[in-house]
Amino acid sequence: MGLRHILARLRAARARRDTDVMRLFRRRYPNLKGTVFVITYGRSGSTLLQALLNTPPGCHIGGETFDTLGALHDATARATRAHARWGTEPRHQNQPWHGAQNIDERALERDLALAYATHVINAPLDARWIGTKEIRYPQRVDVLPDLVEMILRAFPNPVIVFNSRNATDVAKSRWWAKRPEDEVHALIARMDAIFDEMAREHPDRCFHLRHEETTARPESLRPVFKAMGAEFDVATIARVLSNRLTH
Repeated sequence: MGLRHILARLRAARARRDTDVMRLFRRRYPNLKGTVFVITYGRSGSTLLQALLNTPPGCHIGGETFDTLGALHDATARATRAHARWGTEPRHQNQPWHGAQNIDERALERDLALAYATHVINAPLDARWIGTKEIRYPQRVDVLPDLVEMILRAFPNPVIVFNSRNATDVAKSRWWAKRPEDEVHALIARMDAIFDEMAREHPDRCFHLRHEETTARPESLRPVFKAMGAEFDVATIARVLSNRLTH
């Protein structure tokens, strides 16, 4: 066995053991400083927020992905449930949950997060900050706190930005047109309460913004940029705010 082959096997073994999330991500994105995720609902002004978060050099905060990140959470939650319920002891090969004790849900979570960054975000390799925004979280309202905790565990130096908007304005949009207005108000209130709770629990990682305040007082964004260690360019932000969105 040649030296190059031995070294390759050692590197592969190290990769399997490596639990340092930032080090894993930097194998693809060597300049990476962290990850950013915008969590919200439809017509909250999230596309504008996405554009604002992309103003610092080296930022690549992508748009929606039809709730791909939520599907990752589904997979790890199911693996966790199987391990907890049926993996407490070895099970014979003629039993339906044979091998459940070998499930490593945290490793699965970590590997899926890296796959998401590699194949879904798929940012330029010199990116400093990468992430996405998604509006399809109302359908996951019951598991949203768990999903947030997954992001905080599985992604390097994560910054989570919750975005809210006045429920009356949200309900008037075509996105919500087929749902009763009182139902929309109740759902938005529940989502906003979760956003508040998560921001209180993780004040250094989670930030709850309101669209009305962002547009009226852009300085409200500064704590997010500070958490990212990113430049808060007032002129560039003002220019983004002055652009009319086309969607």
